[in-house]
Amino acid sequence: MSVKYSACINMFSGLWVTILVLWLTLSHSLYEFDAIYDKKAQAVFTSSRDMFLQHKIMLDALKSFFHASSEVTSQEFEIFAKDLLKIKSAVAFTLTPSLELAYISDKTMATELKQIELVKNLKGELKASLANYTLAVVAIDEPNMPYLVYAVSHQRILARIEQEQGVCITYQFEQSFEQSLLQNSSCHHKLASGLFSLFNYSDSQTLAIPEYQTRVSLQVQYQVPQKEVIELIVIILLIAALGIVLSFLLYFKSKNQQIVEQIKLDNRAKLAVLSSINHEIRTPINAILGYSRMLKKALSQPQELDKIVDKMAWSANLLYSVAENTLNYSKAEAGQLKLNLHSVNLHEYVGNIQDYYRAFSATSGKRLHIVVSESLPQFIELDGTKLFQLMTNIINNAFKYSTGSEVHCYMDLHLKANAKNQRPVLRVLIRDFGDGMSKEAQRALVDPFIHAANSPIAATSGMGLGLYTCNRLLEQIGGRFRLRSQKGKGTTVLLHFPCQLSAVKERLTLQYDQQKVMIIDDNLFNLEICRAMLEHYHFQTFSTDNTEQALKMLVNHLPQIVIVDYRLQDMNGLQLVRQMQQVLKNLVSDNPIEHHCRFFLLSANDCDDIPELASFPEVHFMQKPFSAEVFLSKLAIKD
Repeated sequence: MSVKYSACINMFSGLWVTILVLWLTLSHSLYEFDAIYDKKAQAVFTSSRDMFLQHKIMLDALKSFFHASSEVTSQEFEIFAKDLLKIKSAVAFTLTPSLELAYISDKTMATELKQIELVKNLKGELKASLANYTLAVVAIDEPNMPYLVYAVSHQRILARIEQEQGVCITYQFEQSFEQSLLQNSSCHHKLASGLFSLFNYSDSQTLAIPEYQTRVSLQVQYQVPQKEVIELIVIILLIAALGIVLSFLLYFKSKNQQIVEQIKLDNRAKLAVLSSINHEIRTPINAILGYSRMLKKALSQPQELDKIVDKMAWSANLLYSVAENTLNYSKAEAGQLKLNLHSVNLHEYVGNIQDYYRAFSATSGKRLHIVVSESLPQFIELDGTKLFQLMTNIINNAFKYSTGSEVHCYMDLHLKANAKNQRPVLRVLIRDFGDGMSKEAQRALVDPFIHAANSPIAATSGMGLGLYTCNRLLEQIGGRFRLRSQKGKGTTVLLHFPCQLSAVKERLTLQYDQQKVMIIDDNLFNLEICRAMLEHYHFQTFSTDNTEQALKMLVNHLPQIVIVDYRLQDMNGLQLVRQMQQVLKNLVSDNPIEHHCRFFLLSANDCDDIPELASFPEVHFMQKPFSAEVFLSKLAIKD
C-alpha cells in the first residue's frame, strides 16, 4: 500500500471504529430503555387485566347469588356483598322496576348513589351513570328489583395506578351514554420536545367485558428521564470526541512517519545529487587539467592548438552546464522558475549552438544537424538562457548516450490557439538514431536518479538531472515536454517553449571601433577576461574594481557602454547604475553636450533573483559567464 494514502486510511479506520462504538453504545442504551418500558408497560397491562377480571368475578358472584336463592332479603344481600366488595372498594345495589334504589351493599353510600342518572334506550336497555364511578348494569330474575348495578370507584383505580411511578397511565371508560377519562399524576408532566422526544414510548390496549357492556381503553406512556438522556448524550459526545482525537492522532502519526520517510528519501537523494555532482564536475575538470598540460606541450605544434582549445572550451561549457542543471533543479523543486523574455536573433542563436557542438563533434565522431523553419522570424522574444539549457541538455544526452552517428534538430513556430487569441510556441524537435531508451530509463522524467541497469547511461557518469530538470522547467513556465523512444529505433524529444513575437525588425549596424566600454567588477580575473573579449572586437575598454573610481572614470571618459557586475564590495551594481545615471544627468545639464550611455548588468544569478531589476527597464541583463556573442546581440537591438 502506498505510504501516501496510509495516513488517510488510518484516520478513516479510526473514524469508522468510532462510529461503530457509537452505534453499539446507542443501540445498547436504546435497548435498555426499551426493556425498561416493556417491563413497566407489561406490568400495568397485566395488573389492569387482573383488576377487571376480579371485578367480573365479583359481578358474576353477585348475579349467581340472586339466581341461587328463591328470595334474597336486604340483610342477606348486605352481608354477602359488603364483605365481598369491601376489598375492591366497589359497591353493588339493586333497582326496582320504577328505577328506585332497593338493596345497597354499603348503606353509607345511599346519599351518593341517589345522584345516579338512569336512562333507557330505544331497545329498552337500561343505561346508568354516576360521577367518579364506573357502572355495570345487569338484569336479574327478581320481579321486585330486576336490575343489579355494580359500581367501581375511580379513587380505588387511581390509588392502584399511582403506585406505578414514572409511567403515564390513562383509562378511557366507554360505558352507558358517556365516556370518562382517568389519568395518574405522571400524566400531568409535560412531554419532552426536541431531541428528548426521541426517547418517548407509548402503547395501548383495550379491555372489554361485553356481557356487562363495559369497555376500557388503556394507554401507557413512558418518557426516559432527562438525566439519563443527558448522561447518554454526554457519553456519546465523549466517545465521539475521543474517537475523533485518536483518529487524527493516527493520521498525524502516519503523516509524520510519512514525512520522516520522505526526509530519509530526500537525504538519500541529496547524497545521490552530491555524489553525482562530484562525479560530473570531476570529468570536465580533469579534462581541462589534462588539456592544459597538453596545451603546454603543444606550443611547439601550432596545428594542434585549435583542437586542444576547442576541447578545453567544450569541457568548460560542460562544467557550466552541470552548474546550471544543479541550480535549475533546485529552483524547479522550490517552484521558483520564471521566464526572462528578451529579443533574440535566432540566426545567431542557432549559429552559437552549432559552434558549441563543433568541438565535441570532432572528438566524438557525431554530427549535429539543425534545420530552422522558414516560418521562424529572425527576431523573437524568449528566455534564451533557459532554451539554451533545455536544448543542450537533450543534445548532450543524444551525443553522450546515443550509439547513432547523427543528431537532428528541427525548429519551427507554432501558433497555439486559446480562449482569447493565438499564443506562439517555439517547437524544438531533437532526434537521435541510437539504441533508444528503456522504460526504466524514461522514468528519469519523474525521478531524477533513475538509470537503466546494463545501459550506456548506467555505465557512464551522469546525474540523471537533465531530463527531469527539462520536464520540471517546462511544466513551471507553461511549456510542454514529450519523449518517445523505442529500443533499436532511437529517441525523439519534442519541446514546446513559450515565446512572443518580437517587435524588433532590424538590427543596428554598429562599428565597434572607438566605442568606449567601461567595465566594473571587483574580481580582477573577470575584468581581464571581459576586457580581452571586447578588445577582440576593437572596443576601447576601461576597467576598475572600485565604485568610487568608476564614477571618476565615467566623467573623464564618457563611455557609450557600461558593464557592471551586480555583486560589488560596497554596493550592488544597480545602486552604482543609479549613481552613474545621476552623474550623467548633472553633467548634461551643466554642459551643452549630448551623451547617450547604455548600461549592462552582469550577474551569476538569474534575473528573477534580482527583484529591483524591474525598476531599471533601460538596463540590459546578462548572465555570467560573460559572452561576447550575447553582448553583441543585445547591443545590436535598438532600445
